[in-house]
Amino acid sequence: MKKRAIIVMLAALMLLAAVTACASDSSESPSGGSQGSGGSGGDSSPATPARDPSLSYSGFNPADYGMEPFASPVTILIPVFDRARDDAPDVANNYYTRWVNDNFGKALNVTVEFVPIVRTDTMGSYNLLLAGGDWPTVFMEYDWPKVTQWAADGALGEIDINAFAQTAPTWFEKAGGQSMFDMFQVNGKYMLAPALRPYWDTNYTYVRFYRKDWFEKAGIELFTTWEEYVEALELFVELGYTNGKPILPKKPFTENFQFYNDSEWPRDEEAWVMFSDVNVASLPANGAYNLLKKENILYNKGLYSDEFELDVEGAGSAVQAIADFINGENYLYENYLAADMPDLTAFFQNNPDAKLGVVYNNTVFDPWVDSMGYRVVPQDRATNPAGFFVGFSDQATADELKAAWLYMEWMAQPDVLDYMQWGEKDKTYTVNADGSREMIGWEDQGDYWMGFSNNKDYWAIVIEVRLTGTIEETIAAISPKGIPQDLTQELIDNYYFQRAQADAGLYYCDPFFSVDISSVSEYAGALKGLFQEYATALVKCDPAQFDALYEQYVKQYKEAGFQEIMDERLAAYKAGNSSKLPDISAGRAPFVPYDHTKVTSNKYTIK
Repeated sequence: MKKRAIIVMLAALMLLAAVTACASDSSESPSGGSQGSGGSGGDSSPATPARDPSLSYSGFNPADYGMEPFASPVTILIPVFDRARDDAPDVANNYYTRWVNDNFGKALNVTVEFVPIVRTDTMGSYNLLLAGGDWPTVFMEYDWPKVTQWAADGALGEIDINAFAQTAPTWFEKAGGQSMFDMFQVNGKYMLAPALRPYWDTNYTYVRFYRKDWFEKAGIELFTTWEEYVEALELFVELGYTNGKPILPKKPFTENFQFYNDSEWPRDEEAWVMFSDVNVASLPANGAYNLLKKENILYNKGLYSDEFELDVEGAGSAVQAIADFINGENYLYENYLAADMPDLTAFFQNNPDAKLGVVYNNTVFDPWVDSMGYRVVPQDRATNPAGFFVGFSDQATADELKAAWLYMEWMAQPDVLDYMQWGEKDKTYTVNADGSREMIGWEDQGDYWMGFSNNKDYWAIVIEVRLTGTIEETIAAISPKGIPQDLTQELIDNYYFQRAQADAGLYYCDPFFSVDISSVSEYAGALKGLFQEYATALVKCDPAQFDALYEQYVKQYKEAGFQEIMDERLAAYKAGNSSKLPDISAGRAPFVPYDHTKVTSNKYTIK
């Protein structure tokens, strides 16, 4: 309770964008859902409220799935990411939030309120809600340390797994059933429901696009060594491709500082436990040193803006870096795949003769190149075995809890999920001659305007990606449309390349701790500011001073709390309270040097 009080006090001091929601009016403990998939089972049924005739209703009635209305009105608060994008509607009030209430809510006497969560400060947004007493009924987050922090702080209630499976059987089975829930217990308790994430051991939906036409005009191939990479960037600036501007880095330094491709191989398992995390940057890690050293070289060659750290992080990249790409002044753009990618649309409008290619993930540099004085093997962070980790407020009443479970079960129904993912025929998508659906650009969707990435932040409570048959068909459906290039085959090749890397043990998850690492929540805020300061200074310093400065900053960083994080994680690992690396990643099995030029799969040979 003391820890929660500290968190609440800190949250109240945070100056963030206002986040509004309705508070639960009761702290009654959930009673579990002993009445199957129905509602409250009260004696009196409420009158059906009037429906909005402009919204679609056919086939989406909860009664069709055995759900019954609650006798008394129930309000549930469902978080939704606010990404502050001009190409997406108001996340809390749009066609689909009204559609949910008219189809699900009114039929069950439930009001669904969508609570904006600032995507770039998830924990800050939730902490403001907790501080104000406006606890959401549902908590959703991708990062395991954040959700275990909620559990440790008392924000989440324990899930009656049998009642949940009975009330939301479709959702439960889609997520993987009992075995998936067993994987993600906290202190031996079921505190979180893991939503489905297909193909989780790759990261194929996050793609890097590069200016293939720049390489062709310059008469060079896509770089495969560090030296070739630096030479290419220098050449692009020299030839005027960047309009005289330096190449901006991917984004400013944040806690999400990933250096997998610059880490030792095979991975030392204890180092992996202490340093593999996207919530607190691991400045002392070997990979962090290597990556910052490379950034320092690029900066001192004049390839980074003098004020790159002032850029604001947006979706996937820094905002200025995205603008530079759209304006034809940056060679790289990276983001999550979607059929409608406004940044790519704008790019081709400004650069109609351009040609893009796909950089196969972490194959920019050949393996075993020792040009920086350390061992390099292409490796990467696999996504979580689950998508959203879904938890439920410890303050939710029995009816609120059951309504949230029914909301998840309703959203998991194939016809409901399909509508939330695709929208309305001829309004948000069309059907081509092959019978495949193609999305209409967001500018032409009118009143049916879909949210970010085809409403993903709403339906991701069920599944992390929009599946359409085979993996090839799924990628074809989410490959960018409405641009002059068809990149589908390259994107399929990218998946199979990652599939081969994963099979070779080169994709691995961060550790999952079954206990809360309390030092993370205690020190994360202060360490974030220190890391931004230290990392920026290291990139900008004289190369001759880098090593001494790095050693000084690592000492100060550990003293500021990171040593306690390292110690607590390692103790949890030694006590058997964390996951393990795959054998090959930890060097526990005979290891054969990996040559990415010879990777094959059952369908593709990647060259």
